Amino acid sequence: MEYKQSDIELASFEKLKKEFDEISLQSSYLANVGQLAAGIAHEIRNPLTTIKGFIQLMKPYLVEIEKEEYATIALEEIERANTILYEFLNAAKPHVNEAKHIDVNRLVKEITILFEGEAHLRNITICTNLGPENPSLFLEEHQLKQVLVNVVKNAFEAVPATGGEIILSTEVRDEMVLFHIGDNGCGMSDETVQRIFMPFYTTKATGTGLGLSVCNDIIHQLGGEIEIKSQPGVGTDFFIYLPYKPALSN
Repeated sequence: MEYKQSDIELASFEKLKKEFDEISLQSSYLANVGQLAAGIAHEIRNPLTTIKGFIQLMKPYLVEIEKEEYATIALEEIERANTILYEFLNAAKPHVNEAKHIDVNRLVKEITILFEGEAHLRNITICTNLGPENPSLFLEEHQLKQVLVNVVKNAFEAVPATGGEIILSTEVRDEMVLFHIGDNGCGMSDETVQRIFMPFYTTKATGTGLGLSVCNDIIHQLGGEIEIKSQPGVGTDFFIYLPYKPALSN
């Protein structure tokens, strides 16, 4: 009996040691990945600074041809990228809330301009239908922009190279601001729709499966919801709802 008990204890010890070694190895791997990612993030910031400088040099020319908003939006996107990198490098530090009132329709117009070039090259039509209420939301603009850009990017990847159509619309419905992003792309099966927000789930050969998962988390943090309607061969519609509290008039 004593030998049997000792064997059991030894087996338990070896099992615990194996689990500890696996956890230790995983922790070491994650630490190395973190260091590598931090180094990459630093390297990305350097060319962003160069690009920002050249855009600032080009801005007077864009003013002359009445396309100043291109430079403005490009510079804002560089700042957004820098903000994302900064947050990544300082993930362990307390987050500083930078919420402000965001003009919803203005934001959608800016996102449309961001994709104008690609739409022109691929003969894709982008339509906007902005609600007359022109609501504003009190939140961190770069977070909402990250969500909308990701969803529009997915729409671009889904539509055909020629003849693709994407619509962006806004409206106020039942005390919620509704963003609708629709496309006439390949659509998704019910199974894909059910799993689309799962981390690392992707149907793309080169995708990470994190984009829409992060978007869903952001919208939930903002007190909203994302709904998807899709039909294979017909297209996909994303409906993003965020709580709307109209500003009180003086």
